[in-house]
Amino acid sequence: MGRTLGYHYVKSGYGLWLPGDSRGHWSEAWDEQIGFIEPHMLHGGDPVRERMARERMKQPPVRLDTAMIAAVEKAISACAASSPWKIVAASIESTHLHLLLTYSGMDIERTAKWLAQQMTKEVHAQTKHEGPVFCKNYWCSYMFDESHWRNTIRYIERHNERRGEVSRPYPFLYGGD
Repeated sequence: MGRTLGYHYVKSGYGLWLPGDSRGHWSEAWDEQIGFIEPHMLHGGDPVRERMARERMKQPPVRLDTAMIAAVEKAISACAASSPWKIVAASIESTHLHLLLTYSGMDIERTAKWLAQQMTKEVHAQTKHEGPVFCKNYWCSYMFDESHWRNTIRYIERHNERRGEVSRPYPFLYGGD
């Protein structure tokens, strides 16, 4: 295995991608132009498991509105400015976000938890939303291969383009890839 180039971090809104979802477990990333870019085992849908997960929810599902997206962007920008890692690609959507982080030697689990805490604090500070913002866990793919890295950049950039944005809409993005 080669050196770690970085991480593809994905965080979903609270209650939007539950265990058992008919789309399968979200550790699979598919792009129509590239195909499988993160080939992990895809777990099929399970309506019973999804119903049970939905019944356990204490709050309604959260879709980020424009103000919440702006707060998340502000938090990510502040985190990136004070961290040794750089964000090479990002997409902040109403249902989830993608970040492609460079390797820094920092523990990615602690980094992911810290990012989620900072984003949630900023949403609470900048909007009227008071409940959970994101799901409890996150998904993270370790990047070791240059081709996988470049494909992931394009995958994330296409998320922005599909929303009618430019491929790199955020000022906190690092130019090197």
